[in-house]
Amino acid sequence: MNRKDDWMHITWLEMKKVLLSPVILVLLILMIVFNIFTIFNESFNNEELLIVNEIIETYGQAFDDEILQTMEQDIDKMVILLGGTNTQNFLDEMTYGKYEQASTKERQQIDHIRLLYTYIQAAKGLEARYIAININQLKDDFVKEESMPSWLEKQMTNEFDNWQARFDEIVATNEYKQWFFLGEYHMHSGLFRSLMKNLAFEGVLLIVLLTALITNYEFENRTQLVTYATKIGRRLIWHKRMASLVCSLIIIGILFGVSLATYFVVNDYSAVWQTYISSGLNWESNLPYITWWAIPLWQYLLIVISILIVVLLIISMLTFAISVFVKNSYFTWLICVLALMAIYVVPFYFTNSTLLWLMYFNITLLLLNPHMYFSGGTTFMMSQYHEVWTVLLWLFLASIGSFGSIRYFNRKDVI
Repeated sequence: MNRKDDWMHITWLEMKKVLLSPVILVLLILMIVFNIFTIFNESFNNEELLIVNEIIETYGQAFDDEILQTMEQDIDKMVILLGGTNTQNFLDEMTYGKYEQASTKERQQIDHIRLLYTYIQAAKGLEARYIAININQLKDDFVKEESMPSWLEKQMTNEFDNWQARFDEIVATNEYKQWFFLGEYHMHSGLFRSLMKNLAFEGVLLIVLLTALITNYEFENRTQLVTYATKIGRRLIWHKRMASLVCSLIIIGILFGVSLATYFVVNDYSAVWQTYISSGLNWESNLPYITWWAIPLWQYLLIVISILIVVLLIISMLTFAISVFVKNSYFTWLICVLALMAIYVVPFYFTNSTLLWLMYFNITLLLLNPHMYFSGGTTFMMSQYHEVWTVLLWLFLASIGSFGSIRYFNRKDVI
């Protein structure tokens, strides 16, 4: 066996310690079952969502006044077939009693008309809602509230100005006039804020534990004096580092793959993959999603998955570094989880705006806010490349911690 095969074989042996661990396997299965149960439990309105696929297939991805007028004419024809004169009057006069007296087929047609009409009215009202958005006022409120030093105020003002330019571009190009699930259904936050955040949280719990188990296996089984007694034995730490990263990717792949596959089987997104996240119909709270670039849904999903995977690998590297010093899997798990919680909570206690701005570059915020990636806003996270700089900063710190811990391990007594 050559050196490369030798390296891979030893790394595989380290990986087996986790991949065959009952604790990791049971936790992984329980998390997948919980995610599947949650997805099915929240799928009560998935039949109504199919109307969007029908609209896109019939009228196209984008809409304008002409298309909306055509849609109104089409549903007026449906209303006439049901004995009405025009859609608005028909729906206004549709009492519960009349609805109950209708046949099953007529009820389905009435529901269909109601949904189409709701989407048309929402689309027609978007332009007025966008005109009412005043980003300059948001900027003034933010600057007044945060009391920043001049350099930071200048930087954040520049970010708001860039955001204003991006908003103007969205309006000028009618980028927001694309069909998507109505914001009232919260499909964007349901996928990215709920499911993806849950997956990130579950990934953290699994990866911290599996990394600690691999790193501390010899110490917890009292074999460290034999394993690490020689110079060659000390090199095992490099295999452990590689094994923890590869196992993390495998576990993430299974957890994310099964959960997302279930979600998209239950919820049909087939016609909206090309819709921009900045679609005005995807308006769930006070402001719409104003992304820094025109990002279709499929690209946004890949970006979110990629960022979360990189962040979870960074957490694996940081856990590895802590494990070398702590030498106990469960203490390491507790320390890492508490540290991540502290990273998230501590910034809220800062009154100094400079420290607050610096603390916003933390990986916990990335784990908790996948629905807001590369979107402007009224916090210090609104920077155009905030996610990129945060990942690069923590990747640098995790690399230093990882290599520093190996250096420490090679010089320290194994007792």
